[in-house]
Amino acid sequence: MKHSFSVSALLLLVIASIISGSASAADPLKVLFLGDQGHHQPKPRFDELAPVLKARGIEMTYSEDLAMLNPQSLGQYDAVALYANIDHIEKSQADALLQYVTQGGGFVPLHCATYCFRNDDRIVALMGAQFQRHGTGVFRTDIANAEHPLMQGFDGFESWDETYVHHMHNEKNRTVLEYRVDAEGREPWTWIRSEGEGRVFYTAWGHDSRTWTNPGFQNLVERGIRWAAKGDPQQAGDFLQDQAFPVPEMTKIAADVKPFEYQDVGSEIPNYTPSDKWGVQGKPMNMMQKPLEPAESMKHLVVPKGFHVELFASEPELKGKPICMAWDERGRLWVAETYDYPNELQPTGKGRDRIRICEDTDGDWKADKFTVFAEELSIPTSITFHDGGAIVQNATETLYLKDTDGDDKADVRKVLIKNWTLGDTHGGVSNFQYGLDNWIWAMQGYNQSKPVADGKPQQAFRMGFFRMRPDGSEVEFIRSTNNNTWGLGISEEGLIFGSTANGNPSVFMPIANRYYERVRGWTPSLTLSSIADSNDFHPITDKVRQVDHHGGYTAAAGHSLYTAREYPQEYWNRVAFVNGPTGHLTGAFVLKHDGSGFTSTSPFNLLASDDEWTAPIMAEIGPDGQVWIIDWYNYIVQHNPTPQGFETGKGAAYETKLRDKKHGRIYRVVFDGSDAKPSPDLSKATPSELVAALTHPTMLTRKHAQRLLVERGKTDVTEELIALIQDESTDAIGLNVGAIHALWTLKGLGELDADDTAASSAVFAALHHPSAGVRHNAVKVLPSSTASVDALLAAGVHRDPNANTKLAAILALSDLPASTASGEAVAQILSEPANLADRWIPDAATSAAAQNSIGFLQAVAKNQTSNPATKLLEITQRVAEHYARGDRAGEMETLTASLQNANPAVIDAVFAGISNGWQGDQKIEMTAELESNLESLLDQGSPGTRGVLVRLATQWGSKKFEKYSKEITDAFVETLSDEDTPDAKRIDAARKLVEFNPADEETVTSLLDQLNPRTPPALADGILDALEQSSSESLGPQLIDRLATMTPSVRLASLTLLLKRPGSTKSLLEAAKNGDASLNDLALDQKQSLASHPNKSIREEAKKLLESGGSLPNADRQKVLEELSFVAHTKGDAVKGKEVFKVHCGKCHVHSGEGSPVGPDLTGMAVHPKEELLTHILDPSRNVEGNFRVYTVLTLDGLVLNGMLASESKTAIELFDTEGKKHAVLREDIEELVASQKSIMPEGFEKSINPKELTDLLEFLTQRGKHVAMDLSKVMSAASDRGMFINPDGEIERLVFSDWAPKTFKGVPFQLIDPRNGSVPNVVVLNSNHSPIVSKMPKSVTLPLNGPAKAIHLLSGVSGWGFPYSDAKTVSMMVRIHYADGESEDHELLNGVHFADYIRRVDVPESEFAFDLSGRQIRYLAVYPKRAEPISTIELVKGPDRSAPVVMAMTVESP
Repeated sequence: MKHSFSVSALLLLVIASIISGSASAADPLKVLFLGDQGHHQPKPRFDELAPVLKARGIEMTYSEDLAMLNPQSLGQYDAVALYANIDHIEKSQADALLQYVTQGGGFVPLHCATYCFRNDDRIVALMGAQFQRHGTGVFRTDIANAEHPLMQGFDGFESWDETYVHHMHNEKNRTVLEYRVDAEGREPWTWIRSEGEGRVFYTAWGHDSRTWTNPGFQNLVERGIRWAAKGDPQQAGDFLQDQAFPVPEMTKIAADVKPFEYQDVGSEIPNYTPSDKWGVQGKPMNMMQKPLEPAESMKHLVVPKGFHVELFASEPELKGKPICMAWDERGRLWVAETYDYPNELQPTGKGRDRIRICEDTDGDWKADKFTVFAEELSIPTSITFHDGGAIVQNATETLYLKDTDGDDKADVRKVLIKNWTLGDTHGGVSNFQYGLDNWIWAMQGYNQSKPVADGKPQQAFRMGFFRMRPDGSEVEFIRSTNNNTWGLGISEEGLIFGSTANGNPSVFMPIANRYYERVRGWTPSLTLSSIADSNDFHPITDKVRQVDHHGGYTAAAGHSLYTAREYPQEYWNRVAFVNGPTGHLTGAFVLKHDGSGFTSTSPFNLLASDDEWTAPIMAEIGPDGQVWIIDWYNYIVQHNPTPQGFETGKGAAYETKLRDKKHGRIYRVVFDGSDAKPSPDLSKATPSELVAALTHPTMLTRKHAQRLLVERGKTDVTEELIALIQDESTDAIGLNVGAIHALWTLKGLGELDADDTAASSAVFAALHHPSAGVRHNAVKVLPSSTASVDALLAAGVHRDPNANTKLAAILALSDLPASTASGEAVAQILSEPANLADRWIPDAATSAAAQNSIGFLQAVAKNQTSNPATKLLEITQRVAEHYARGDRAGEMETLTASLQNANPAVIDAVFAGISNGWQGDQKIEMTAELESNLESLLDQGSPGTRGVLVRLATQWGSKKFEKYSKEITDAFVETLSDEDTPDAKRIDAARKLVEFNPADEETVTSLLDQLNPRTPPALADGILDALEQSSSESLGPQLIDRLATMTPSVRLASLTLLLKRPGSTKSLLEAAKNGDASLNDLALDQKQSLASHPNKSIREEAKKLLESGGSLPNADRQKVLEELSFVAHTKGDAVKGKEVFKVHCGKCHVHSGEGSPVGPDLTGMAVHPKEELLTHILDPSRNVEGNFRVYTVLTLDGLVLNGMLASESKTAIELFDTEGKKHAVLREDIEELVASQKSIMPEGFEKSINPKELTDLLEFLTQRGKHVAMDLSKVMSAASDRGMFINPDGEIERLVFSDWAPKTFKGVPFQLIDPRNGSVPNVVVLNSNHSPIVSKMPKSVTLPLNGPAKAIHLLSGVSGWGFPYSDAKTVSMMVRIHYADGESEDHELLNGVHFADYIRRVDVPESEFAFDLSGRQIRYLAVYPKRAEPISTIELVKGPDRSAPVVMAMTVESP
């Protein structure tokens, strides 16, 4: 039964609640904010804070005029804030300020204010102290007076800031609220004072944007203002989301463990070594630890103190490898056991895997009853529950299994979704979880799947988040991750997190693809990257075997958040558990809000072991509120690449007899203080009991209760659900979980399908709930109606102080019906600098603006800001393109009218977007008013916009604008032809000329006429790039006619351009057939692309020509390897090999600074054997991961693109080609997309060079010569063009060369790595406990050498916190040399002797100043091995002191 409720009555209630419930809204506090033009930039800081406080009922007025310090002006304000560096104050002004405060006014000096007005001791005393000095750092403060009304509900925050130290303290009437604590002691940090009838609030926080945009700082300042103005600081609300996490101590391995036993298994244990190449191997190992019994293995487990481990189930009761688990509504554990994984996937119905129900019937938390629910499965990787049965991912199909006769054995088996791909068995579907939204959420690995749901093909996708309806009727791909993906976590508010197997252990999913997809023409990169501060994990043993990402997560699985209440409060909804089976551990990741996103750090393990068989693969919160962990318990975890000497199995894992098939354990990590309550059985609960269970402390139980109520489908519980929503209480972390689940239960029951029901009115009221989590979810369940829009905007949740709630509200404006008010609201959101600076709010606002495009564009046009933010203009252009791509031609007259007298930059952005989006077949009526509007805009925008306007107006049928066409064309040609004009402007003119006349033959001729031997290479490349957009049929013939006169580099670029379109490609093939061009000029990857061209006639003709020229490679790569294996044992000429590299390899690889960094840097390949390199060169697809395969795209306008598929959505894909260029392509523009099983690195290298050249190339790659540049790329831990020690944005913490070409010092060459704007680690920074950043750095790194060394030369000798910061002669770093015979030696490098601080030139006796890097230094030193024997590896080991040593390059000198 629907509960009717008047919408008008609802809105009256909302308005009444706003008036009565928020005094600040009716009577806002007024604050005068005094700033200056100093280096702290008060005005930008004001702009970041003022909109936030305005939404909270505090209106600030900015001024730099000290004349405002007079009684009349001050009397208009409740408080005065000061943030400036003003040294002098007039006596009359000081008198006025003192009088204002003593008579009851509020004074709020912030940060640098305590260095103001130093000429008047009275003002210094008023503020409470005077600034003396500072350092910098990332820190948090100690709260000294938590019970003070100003501090209640505030638990502090962490930020980078200046570490102020004050003197001249005035302790009279002063109460210190926070201290900053360091080695020097306790520095008063935030305090309050009383002065007469007035109040003073001061905090030393606030150097720059990093702190001013921190919600914790904003909350603290609001509290301070309200207190100083004699208001209630509690109106600021609680701030508890950035509490310091107390990192626990760990237990020890039991003292009574038995010694490990080992067996010799021969050369069966692959030894993967660090390298640029994936899967590089050293000499195989042969000694394998024997497995332990569960009780003995448990003695090797360590957990945080205060926790212990209990065994729930293991072999022999489990009859296979436990691969996944889940709990039903009765609290019973269901386990999927596999024998078929990884290489024995069986046909349907022939599998050897099963689902087993494991029950504890006597309450001792140990399984004692085992029932096989389903058999004949093969590689079942996930389980969840629905409608009395289980949904199981069974390899390539999603099954629904159900027991209908009560014997706990499935007798119903139905395929819900089919056609999942599982060519690689560790790249499939996993992690089924019931979401708050009543969908099943899951992850897909790197297999490319094309699922079919309810008989209907769904979107094809790979690597990322997806969700599906429980009945199997629909699948929605949510968002791409950047590699194979096995982890999913859902917070108690419904926020989505995950992990990937390699190098990305923690990821946040902020916005689903659908919000991007609905913006027509938008092709952003939709691949999510890590939020973790480091990929490193922390094993308790060195017995760790990994394929890649050595020392870090390389098989990460899971990201389950702690969503119960049995663990200590600091874990609640804040700590995620990620399994690292190769490290024998389950890591704990502490999540931290970062605007609307998150960061995470892993300061401890929940569980770790030194048993080499222990391999945690799944950690989830059970119905008892404890964390349950599956221990795969297998000595072999590695899947691929296939090691040398082994075979690849059918599941793409290498075949080995060492893979275990019978061991497996399930543990509970139990908090000692837990009372071990029995799991509630919801299977027979009454409806009211189910509603009550929505408030259960464990989210698993709550989700089961929600699911059962939704599946029940009856609305007789509506009033009880509404009562939960109306409960405004919050728990210790600010949540009301019952209200959250009640909202989604109402949604699932269909009670929110209309906006005139009691349920809908309860949702509208919940937009004002004290809990941000409730507001967040109320926004997401709003009915799709204009009443919802009105309620959302009236509640102000689109300006919510909680950034995640704000983000959800903005996304809701994208979902809800369009309105002018919504467009104006989004424009206002994007006018605030803090929102533009946020990582995700601009994306959400783009989606919302697009759905309310006319209102948004008109609002932006009305804004008379003199200097619109670049980000706002980008979004405006994008929204205008979306508008143009739609059926909105009838509104063009209105839009162009609103642009009259708008900011020229806004006009440019709008018409750039319209130009990009306008489709040639769109119809528009050229009215007199529209034509007049366009003409009046001609002189208001830039010259480029003038051309756009002329082209559009002409297309739309204006005769008046035809007269401008020649004028525009001539202007572009004139700019293009002017050799005195900068190349960038000439290239821009070329691009705009092609855009203006894309099919024009004369345009092609004009551009090609600019190409001659004198044309600068950058200009030539720009012109050819511009011609890529030309659709003129003359392009191919004109290019071919000019090939003979082109310089080599321009000719190569022209050949690339010819291959971009079928028409010009045919022209090239015809020319090759006639002898006017040669396909031998093409690169190897271009030949491969031609031979697999999507156009059949081109493909066949190309194959003929390539075969006739002998250019097609042999498909039997093993045969090629065998035929050419002799070159690996033949001496070559390294000098000639270098020339081979430059011609044939330098396009994608770098060696010694030469080449292009598309693929791995090959500089350090000398440490690897020739046989290994030969395999990689000749058979690059032997071991290729799914994310490195080549894709070919043919667009509707004829462009052909080849590259790696980086990300995809319903509306767009993103490719990276072999030149390293990114190409975003709309799906609507794709005619054909073809996936290959081949590597992006092409086969057939032997066709490009002869055996002698291949021999020379190998000699060059492996030559040691006098100097061998060591390849440090796999062990680099930081990017030196970003802050390396304290603050990632700190300019002073960077070591940046003017270029990254190789450098020579004292005759020693050093190979540098370009950090590419912080994206590529290029220095080794070793561990220190001085800051959170360096505490995550490795304590040691190891490099292979495999040869003797006379000297080891280091571009290093500097450290963070080095001499003279500390003058102790302590060991900063050791160079540990491991000889091939097993011996080793240490070379200690001392602070103040070998190492000095990086910050400036500081000389120490045993290293030399090498390079000045913008005032910082990098030094040179050498280590001399004591023995002449071959060295297997060189290890850089952190010394015991607190410095953070830096190594930028290493070169070994041969004997």
